Parts: sequence; structure tokens; C-alpha cells
Amino acid sequence: MNIKEATKKTITFLVDVLGLIWALALALSTHYGMPADGFAGLFMQYRLPIIAYLGINIFTLLLVRCYDELIRDYSLFSTIKLFGALAISHLLFALFMSVIGDTQPSLLILNLTVYAAAALGVYRLIVLVAFQALLHLPKANRSGHAKRAIIFGAGSAGKYLVDMLNQDPSKQLKPVAFIDDDPRLERKRIKGLLVVGPRMLIPYAAKKYNAEVIIIAIPFVDNSTIREIFNLCNEANCTVKRFGNMSNLKFEGLAKSTINEIRVEDLLQRDVVRLDLESVSELVKGKTVLVTGGAGSIGSELCRQIMDYKPRLLVILDFNENGLFDITMELRKNYYEGAFETCLANIRERDVMNEVFQKYRPDIVFHAAAHKHVPMMEGNLREALINNVVGTNNVVEASIACGVERFMLISTDKAVNPTNIMGATKRIAELLIQQKNRSGDTRFAAVRFGNVLGSHSSVIPILQRQLQAGGPLTVTHKDVTRYFMTIPEAVQLVLESASIMQGGEIFVLDMGEPIRIYDLATTMIKLAGLVPEKDIKIEVTGLRPGEKLHEELCLPEETVVTTSNNKIYVMRPEISETDMESGALLAELLDSIRGKDQARIRELVQRLVPSLQDRKIC
Repeated sequence: MNIKEATKKTITFLVDVLGLIWALALALSTHYGMPADGFAGLFMQYRLPIIAYLGINIFTLLLVRCYDELIRDYSLFSTIKLFGALAISHLLFALFMSVIGDTQPSLLILNLTVYAAAALGVYRLIVLVAFQALLHLPKANRSGHAKRAIIFGAGSAGKYLVDMLNQDPSKQLKPVAFIDDDPRLERKRIKGLLVVGPRMLIPYAAKKYNAEVIIIAIPFVDNSTIREIFNLCNEANCTVKRFGNMSNLKFEGLAKSTINEIRVEDLLQRDVVRLDLESVSELVKGKTVLVTGGAGSIGSELCRQIMDYKPRLLVILDFNENGLFDITMELRKNYYEGAFETCLANIRERDVMNEVFQKYRPDIVFHAAAHKHVPMMEGNLREALINNVVGTNNVVEASIACGVERFMLISTDKAVNPTNIMGATKRIAELLIQQKNRSGDTRFAAVRFGNVLGSHSSVIPILQRQLQAGGPLTVTHKDVTRYFMTIPEAVQLVLESASIMQGGEIFVLDMGEPIRIYDLATTMIKLAGLVPEKDIKIEVTGLRPGEKLHEELCLPEETVVTTSNNKIYVMRPEISETDMESGALLAELLDSIRGKDQARIRELVQRLVPSLQDRKIC
């Protein structure tokens, strides 16, 4: 309870005491008459009954917790509790006076009960009516188009939201009822609104109150709850919104909260994966950390989370000038500027990489820089190889030369049995770091994960743009599936994997069940309050060159081993003759890329990545 609420409840208690004194004075003067010296004489003459009466009533009111709620939150139950307490206390008073031999007339007790109930009840009613009238005063200016809204969550956030909506006509939302899973609140009235019951009654409540919107007003609601409410709202033909801003898993407070649309990310992502914070802190704290591709979706989130663990210096390397500027401006708001530096450089330039690494001498490297778009890389084999393979090799060689302790490659599930150029280049990059791990002191490892929600030009932003344009939404195949995770979750995996790596591993997160892209498109249309195939069409365009129907997480020759985190697995490859000769093939491939021998490049890529041997490489 805050000071403001405590003060209000104390005032209510003191007013109740004054009301009881008034009721007692009125009853005594009516029954016995007023003494010549007025109220002072009345209280002196009947001081024992007065002390007993006040003591018993105050004790009973406190015992039944009549001051747990503010008057503005009073419900029918609160009123019954108050009047029940008064009835009990007056019976106890009559019994006590009889026991001490000062029996009071029954008519006096009856009048006293009526006067006390009137004194404590009427002023509460006046305060409640006045508060509601003041609260709803702006309603006169409301547009007749305000949508009727049911609030999910009758706690502090829900009550705050009701007040906010009632006082702000511009929101165009009219609260009509509460839904709450707490059985103690069922059928109670809070802020004048009925708590209908638990979440399963959303369709019933929406129909009864003709509601169009359900607003989730629980700051720390889990994702499974959001999904369940979304499905219930679909049954009720209601849209779903959320009240309460979360930033970096911290609630920003009611005063800063806004009403936001439910995002498709909220429906797809699983509950937060918990990190071994101590091991990650030991990894990063006081170290110099370099992130390549630091302006990208994964790289920039790596930078944000790394800064929370207090590195000695964070070096953000990228060739995207605008992206570097954006992440710099963001970090300046929250962190000491001397704790990080930006470096505008291209990983394809070996001499530049050597200079950068010699200048900063990083302890840890996260290599996130890469070309990632599957269709675009299909017709640009050499460009994909220069960036994803030669660029990786440049960063690897620079890391070895300056004694980097740990090197983590950001890979992808598309590197498993790849049928496309992008996946093939990432697989070759994995082979490269595994070869380099066998010599020298630098430990190398890789992390594979699926599609990240919200990354630049990924499937969800594309579908969102198509939706805003009125459709159609395009999917390549009705049964195509992909694994999804959020960017913060992917970065948490990278950080914890780096803290437990021994060298040579490929880490994979338990990403749950794959998502059918057609179902994803359907969900996005429903989130927009529209009907799939009626308001917005979904068009199946056919698989693109190199695209798989379903992605895989590991190769047949890789052995899956569990780690200390039950959400993280490690793939350890079995050593084979083919693997033993891959070092020579990699070296020859690097030379061929620099020499622009296209025929030899294609041959070597197909030898290094057997899954490409059945297709013609452009």
C-alpha cells in the first residue's frame, strides 16, 4: 500500500469514528433527553457505554477488514461486509452491557444500529456517487463510436486502465466489464464494473455486453495466456489489445503504459528462456567484446545484452553506416559512451580486419555479419562466398593472430543439408571454424537457429506489408514450415552457448514445434480484425529455387548432446575421411574465390556441401 492510499483509508477510519460518535449521541439524547450542559454532560454521564460502544465497533470493523478497499472501489460485497460488521458489533455491545449489569433498552440498541448504519453508509454512498459522477463527467463529450471493451485483469493495471479510459474520450473505448481468473473476485464490482469470471467466459461476456475489444491488463502475462485469450476472442469475434509496456523484461509502470495491438510475435514466441546469468556475466564482465554485423537484427541485440553485463569495451563493427549510427544513438541513452566504440569496416577486407583486431585486441568475438537472403543469394554465388566464407575467414584469421579467447559464429538451420546457396555458404563457414578449432588457442563454435521474429525483411514484415496493402498474402507452399524464435531469445542462446563452449561445437536451441507459414498468414489476418479468404486472400506461389518445405536442425552424422541448459543442445560431428580432407578443400576454395575460377568454385562447393550435388549452381 502506498502513502496516498494509506492516508485515504486512515481518513475513512476517522470519519467512521466520528459517525459512530454522532449516532451514539443522537440515540442517547433521543432516548434519555439532552442534559442541561449539552453534549459534554451527555458524554460524561454515559462515558462507560460510550467507551464500550466505540471500542467494540472499531474492533469489529478492523477485524472484518472493512478498510482494505478504498470507497471508490466499493462493491455490493463491501457494503454487506460493512453492515454485517455493524450488526454484529451492536449485538456484542448489548451483550457486554448486560453482562456488566448496565442493560440498555432494546429500542435504544435498535435506534443506535439504524443511526450508525445511516452515518457510515450514507456518507460512503455520497462519496461513491460523487466520485463516479466526476469520473464519468468527460463521457458527455464522447463520440458515439466508442468501442465497448472488456478488461482482462481486475488488478491495479485493470483499475488504472478503467480510470484512464473513462477520463480520456480520445481512446474511443468504453470499459463495460472485467474478466479475471481469481475466484475471489468473481461477481464482485470493481470501479462499478462486474467481474464476470475467468477467461473461459470471454465469449459469454463479449456476447452479453456486446463487446468488440478485449484488453489484457496484466503486465507480466505469459505468452501461452495471450495465445489462449486470442483464440477465445476469435470465438467471440473480438479484437485483442494489450495494456502495459514491457522493456527488456521490465515493466515500465502504469503511468508510462499504453494500449497496444497484440503482435504476431506475442502469439508465436514461447515463454522466456532463463539464462545462467552468472556464467554469462563471468564471460563478458571486464572483457573486450567485438561484434561483427553489430548493426543488424541479431548483432544489435547482442550489443544491447552484452552491455548489461558490463564489458570493459564493446566494439560494434559493421559496414552499414546508418545502422551503426542508430545503434550508437540507442546505446548512448542507456550506457556510458566510453564503454563502447563503433567501427565502420567491411569483413571482406583482410588487411582492415587485421588492423581492427590489432587495435582493440578483443577477448571474445561474435561473428554475426553475413548475407542472409535465400532468393537473392541464388543468383550471386561468388558474392555470397566472398561475404559469408572469405569474410568469415578474414575475421577468423585476425582472431587467431591477436589471441582471441572465444569466437562464436552465428549460423542458421539452413546450413543443415542446404539446398540453397545461402545455406551452403553458412555450412562452409561452420566447417571453416571447426577446422580452425583444431589448432591454436582460440576456441571456435557456432550457434544455429531458425527464423527470428522481427528481423529485417523476414517473413513477418513481408506479410505485414502485404496486409497493409490490402493483400493478397503470399506463401510459397501451403505446408511449408519454419522454426521461429524471438531476437532476444536467440541472443540469450548465443551468450550462454559462448559461456559453456569448449571448442568445435555447434549449438542448437530447442525451438519447439515448427510453424506452418500458411497458419501464420491466417493468424495475422485475424489479428487485423479481418476474415481470411474473405477480406484478405492468401495466395500460394510455389517453392522458390533452393527453398525447402521443412527445415532441419542437425545433420545425420552429428551426435546430439544435452547441456546444462535443457533448452540448449550441442551437435558434435563424427570425424570422417571426408571431414579430414575438408581443410584442404576449404583452402582451395578460398584461393579459387580470389582467383575467380567459377567452374572450380562450383565444384568445390558441391564437394564440401554434398546436399548440393544434385542441383545446378548458377
